[in-house]
Parts: sequence; structure tokens; C-alpha cells
Amino acid sequence: MEFIQLLIGIGQILAVAVIPIIIWFGGIKYQNRKAKRDAQLNLFLTLMANRKSNPITKEWVDALNTIDVVFQDNHKVRHAWREYLDSLNEKSPHFQSNNAFLLDLLSEMAMVLGYKNLKQTEIDRFYSPKYFGSQMSRQEILFQENLRVLMHSKNCSEGFSEEEYQTHYNELIERDGNV
Repeated sequence: MEFIQLLIGIGQILAVAVIPIIIWFGGIKYQNRKAKRDAQLNLFLTLMANRKSNPITKEWVDALNTIDVVFQDNHKVRHAWREYLDSLNEKSPHFQSNNAFLLDLLSEMAMVLGYKNLKQTEIDRFYSPKYFGSQMSRQEILFQENLRVLMHSKNCSEGFSEEEYQTHYNELIERDGNV
């Protein structure tokens, strides 16, 4: 009888000591899985929200550049990302069809995240009001006009002659390489 009580006592001590540790490890494992899934979901939603933005956004580029980290364990997503990245190169034979590779990438991500009924035709659908397009056009015109005026000016009150402008412009190109 004493032996049974001793075993019960040891069992209770182990239960009090071991069960919280098991729960703690389980909680950490759950939190890690949840954080990974949340990162994958946020990445996917960022790509979906910006998939047809013109010009492309910094968020879009940042999201693409984190695919290898966020989906490091998923070879299908990483393969689709490499194919899409290759298709973005102007010298790639797939350059003209890079939207198909983007759809493959987003579709693969959707499958991983459990959006199994999300079809590529639905992923390709995008809403962009005309207002945004005309607003961007006006901003581009304003930017180009400001650039033209500034490039032809020595200071606020004095402009360049055509010869001086060409010299100034060539110096800018040599310095920056991308004007």
C-alpha cells in the first residue's frame, strides 16, 4: 500500500513539474506556426493588393524579395517565384508572358494558404478606378514639366542657353548615369 502511495506521489510531482513544461513547449510551437502563417498571409495579401499597380509599388518589390524567406519550406512556391523572376528579365523568352508566371505564383501561394477555390481568373481580376489612372497621369505630367524647367535653369531667375543646357545635362548624365 505504501508503495502505491509512493508511486502516486511521484506521479503527482512529475505531473506538476512536467505538464507545464509540455504546455509551454506546445505554446511556443503553436506561436511559431502562427507567426509563420501570418507572415505568409501578409505577403500574399500584399502581392494580391498590388498585383496590377502601375507604377509598381515599393511594397510589391519588398514582398517579392521576401518570398524565399517566408516560404522557405515550400519548394513549389519558391520554384514559381524563380520562374516569375526569370520572366521579368527583358531578355527572357518568357518576358511577354510574365503575367502568366505571376498568376502561377499567386495561385501556388493561395493553395498553400488554404484558398483552394481561388481560381487564376479570379486572381487576374483587378479593380482600378479611372480616377487613379488619370491622377497618376497628371502627376507624371507635372513631374516631367518640373524636371524640364529645373533642367533648363541655373537658378530660379536665370535660365541656360541651349549650349549651356546640353553641357549641364551631359554632366548630370555622367554623374548619375540614369537621368
